[in-house]
Amino acid sequence: MRLIMPEVKQPELHLNDFDGPLEVLLHLIQESKMDIYDIQISRITEQYMQYIYDAQQLNLEIVGEYFVMAAKLMVIKSKMLLPTITDDQPDEQQADPREELVSQLLNYKRYKLVAASMKKREMKRRESFTRSELSVAPTKAELIQPSPFNSGDIMASYVDALKHFKYNQPMSTVIHEWSFTIEGQSQRVRELLNQTDNRISFDKLVANSTQTEEVVTDFLAILEMAKYNEVRLNQATVQSTIEIRKGPGYVDQ
Repeated sequence: MRLIMPEVKQPELHLNDFDGPLEVLLHLIQESKMDIYDIQISRITEQYMQYIYDAQQLNLEIVGEYFVMAAKLMVIKSKMLLPTITDDQPDEQQADPREELVSQLLNYKRYKLVAASMKKREMKRRESFTRSELSVAPTKAELIQPSPFNSGDIMASYVDALKHFKYNQPMSTVIHEWSFTIEGQSQRVRELLNQTDNRISFDKLVANSTQTEEVVTDFLAILEMAKYNEVRLNQATVQSTIEIRKGPGYVDQ
């Protein structure tokens, strides 16, 4: 009579799903239903070497750490074949060659559990929303203090004008559609220049402004006109306002 041994089913491996050799070993141990404290080194080594062979056949990149683990398994396997008790010291208990590997696997398993827990917390946190920190409204002195720009920087008058405008505005406003254009405000600058001695100040330009958008568009308009030499901009000091004069490219309309 011939006994037919049942074929041992090899665990299925998805070769792209592992982050390192320790994860491969954990998968092999779990699929083979082994006790992690009593690893069957011979069987695990065979399965691990098959994994490396399959990966190479698929032209997957197997880095050095996978081969280092393969060598470590072979060393442990060879040590397991050696006698465990010597004749000189029969009562001395030798260390299990698998001890270091078991310790690495247990630590790696702990790290995976912690990482999975943190991932769940991250997904839960994404479903929560927090209100931004409420800030205290600035005082009048803070709003109208001179701008911290260097002398000659035309941004100083622009920012100061916005600060004064903001302080005079009510705490609540109505959102409205932007109704000012650079072209329209440029035409307004030309009209004021024609009515005066070919020069006006930025303060006068925005003196009757009722909306922040108008101040912003006025400033962009004079910058656009200065770009094409239609006007010349000058500011003597940080405290002084911007002076707008006709330039060589001025278009009289």
